[in-house]
Amino acid sequence: MKAYIDIGKRILDEGVWLSNARTGQKTLAIIGATFEHDLSDGTVPVVTTKKLFWKSAIAEMLGYIRGYDSAAQFREIGCNTWNANANDNQAWLDNPYRKGKDDMGMCYGVIGRAFPGIENDEPLDQYKKIVTDLSKGVDDRREIMTFNHPNLIHRACLPA
Repeated sequence: MKAYIDIGKRILDEGVWLSNARTGQKTLAIIGATFEHDLSDGTVPVVTTKKLFWKSAIAEMLGYIRGYDSAAQFREIGCNTWNANANDNQAWLDNPYRKGKDDMGMCYGVIGRAFPGIENDEPLDQYKKIVTDLSKGVDDRREIMTFNHPNLIHRACLPA
């Protein structure tokens, strides 16, 4: 908790106001802040200074793991955070890659479960590869999980 509060204080003391053209919001931000927590002792860091919507956050992560690409799928598991991005974002509504109501395109979980291959390569299920390798005791520093594919950001309602 202390590390979280320290980052918050640093943002207030050193932060710079940034405007986001896509959302129309201003954000007080610092570059490069990191938070680390050792999970080996079985503890998980939880913010206790404000009310959190943890059920929705867990549902959203579950949707990413399942590779959901529809706001309707997220709603079914109790997460409404994708409704506006999928259905109210004018740039996405006008996008020729949008498949219709609730479609999120190739973002987050889709990239995690089916990272597009090159040429004739099959898509890579990043989750499956990492879990399989770690389960077999493979210690590979190249175990990388990314939700971003620079060539496909135009095919997502909210690029990573």
